[in-house]
Amino acid sequence: MAEATGFLMGGSLMAVATSVGAGLPDLDGAILLLETFRPPGLGLGFIDRQLTQLLRSGALQRLRAVALGRFPDYEDYSDRGWTLCDVVADRLGSLGVPILGGLELGHGTDPLATVLGTPAHLDAGAGTLTVQPAATF
Repeated sequence: MAEATGFLMGGSLMAVATSVGAGLPDLDGAILLLETFRPPGLGLGFIDRQLTQLLRSGALQRLRAVALGRFPDYEDYSDRGWTLCDVVADRLGSLGVPILGGLELGHGTDPLATVLGTPAHLDAGAGTLTVQPAATF
């Protein structure tokens, strides 16, 4: 299963994780977009804790896919032999949904923006995320 269609939801991993229990939108049937920056002094445990919080809350049980944007300062970072990709695979791999990383969205230098809450199609095999416009005229 390398493709999925659903509403694109999410954004900053910090904002999404801290919304658990305090207004996190329903993610059932969604393609979850996550991106974040590396706060000074924090490593991969920071990402692991936020993903674990989302998993344990049950919010990710009925996702259709995960799209990963930029994670500045984590690109070449490793901790005890683990990289960002290792943590993401370990935490989200059990969801059994397509996961596409490397999207030029989110934090960092010259990031691209995208519309959230609109229909989207993720094709992990082709490496694409296609997002519908928020409005047409």
